[in-house]
Amino acid sequence: MAASNEWEEEHLTPNGWVSGSYKHDNGSGTVAVPADAVLTVRRHVVVPALVALPNVDVTETPHTTDKALIKKLREEFGEPVFGC
Repeated sequence: MAASNEWEEEHLTPNGWVSGSYKHDNGSGTVAVPADAVLTVRRHVVVPALVALPNVDVTETPHTTDKALIKKLREEFGEPVFGC
């Protein structure tokens, strides 16, 4: 069993990044993907043991085929900031 196993999502919308669902070691929450989301980024952090370095995996799920729009919004709002 891992010492820590957490993940969280951020959704890129025309108005910026919006926090989404998460699973932290001390709780979880489910948040619907915004209807205008163009991209979801999920950060998954696993610490396999108390003295081990964390394993971090980031996955991206586009909600549009308009890559130029995603690029434009990323240039405007930057990259997601995660809390865990």
